Amino acid sequence: MGETEKEFADASHVNDIDAASSDAILLATAADTSTYSPWSLPMFRLYGVLSIAYLCGCLNGFDGSLMGAINAMTPYQNYFGVGSTGSSTGLVFAIYNIGSIPAVVLTGPVNDYLGRRAGMFTGAVIIILGTCIQAPSVNMHMFIAGRFLLGFGVSFCCVSAPCYVSEMAHPKWRGTITGLYNTCWYIGSIIASWTCYGSAFLKSNWAFRIPIWCQLVSSVIVAVGVFFLPESPRWLVAQDRVDEARAILAKYHGEGRADHPIVNLQISEMFYQIQTDASDKRWWDYSALFKTRNARSRLICVMGMAFFGQWSGNSIASYYLPEMMKTAGIDDEHTQLRLNGIYPVLCWFGAVFGARMTDRIGRRPLLIYSILFSAICFAIITGTTKISVENHNKMATNATITFVYLFGIVFSFGWTPLQSMYIAETLPTETRAKGTALGNFGSNVAGTVVQYASGPAFKHLTFYFYLVFVAWDLIEAVVIYFFFVETKERTLEELEEVFSDPHPVKKSLQKRSVSTVAATVGALAGKSVEA
Repeated sequence: MGETEKEFADASHVNDIDAASSDAILLATAADTSTYSPWSLPMFRLYGVLSIAYLCGCLNGFDGSLMGAINAMTPYQNYFGVGSTGSSTGLVFAIYNIGSIPAVVLTGPVNDYLGRRAGMFTGAVIIILGTCIQAPSVNMHMFIAGRFLLGFGVSFCCVSAPCYVSEMAHPKWRGTITGLYNTCWYIGSIIASWTCYGSAFLKSNWAFRIPIWCQLVSSVIVAVGVFFLPESPRWLVAQDRVDEARAILAKYHGEGRADHPIVNLQISEMFYQIQTDASDKRWWDYSALFKTRNARSRLICVMGMAFFGQWSGNSIASYYLPEMMKTAGIDDEHTQLRLNGIYPVLCWFGAVFGARMTDRIGRRPLLIYSILFSAICFAIITGTTKISVENHNKMATNATITFVYLFGIVFSFGWTPLQSMYIAETLPTETRAKGTALGNFGSNVAGTVVQYASGPAFKHLTFYFYLVFVAWDLIEAVVIYFFFVETKERTLEELEEVFSDPHPVKKSLQKRSVSTVAATVGALAGKSVEA
């Protein structure tokens, strides 16, 4: 090629890049300057669709308060011959998480091959079967088998639902909408707590059987409701069904317009970032989760969130709250159950407010400051419980209850909205299902350890057990500061720019710009935008 020809080719290439960049600028500007309302008809349609997925969060939360409450019931203890603490009680609690662990090998492939709706349906059906075994249990073996199945089924829901919500959420309010998913954990918890409180007045075995049967309500609604949901547009693009994805985005994000700027922006970003021949088409292939530095940075966020979300002290507050009250000197069963019922109500208010703040404050500040406050709470709880037990001090008992509640509210504000959302956000479409499944695996391993260990720990260490969480929460704050990225104000596809940077945390703290959109749609690489 001659010198003149080469210069002409180089100039032509630059012009192509400039043209593509101009298209990206137009896309970004049009999307950013459009007017959006969370109260429009398409948004209410979206809320209705997401409410089915939100019920999957209720399923998990129901068990969180259920076992803690029925564990304090005398009919339950007498029928199965168990105590409120000890290794046998720890096993009954932990078997739920143990059941979730083997499901990991199936949850990712089911979501990748069959879609997010199929994952929710599979989980709901297994939960129905588990409930039908656990509720009429005639011995502890049958009871444990039912709980194992419940955990197995919930694992499907805990992968499918957050993936579906994050992929269906409107980009303008993704933090709030996706954060609200995990706040539904407390709705299930509230229903379970007060159902148990009411049934505890029965002196028969129905005192603990009625709340268990109630698990059927939300699981049946999910199993039926998924047939009326649209499929995730990102999953559809990954299957090369772009026209269907555009139609769904138009209906729920674009005011019914297929050419709406927010629809064009998302389709363009998806078109460039999502591959139709990626590892999500190979059920055995998990290599995309760790084979590059980009992937490993994402995996640190995923596994960190999974383990920290269980080891921050929240698990013992959920499952062992009545025992915490007993340790503080409150022995009456109905008082324990009443306090157990008030706790998730307050936590839910904190979680809903926190979900709204994710888009305003950001993910990192919420996580860091709330976990530091949690460490302070556990330090105070240790001291007040010690005074209460050793001196029979009523004021110290009340202070213990106050700080247990304060811990729950603040943790719910900072962590509950983010536990599922942050994992789903930090993963690309190619690995979102498998990565969420791996995160769910980590969460269940962590939950199994803390739930099984907490029974004997309360029995032998009593209130000194809380000091473990003081130290660990401080460690979590340091890890989050150095390794967790900020995901606020970027679409799911635009986070690729963050994780591709040599310093992802530093890059994530920089404000999103037009160049972010240009890089995401491939304009900076010279690839034209398909809008």
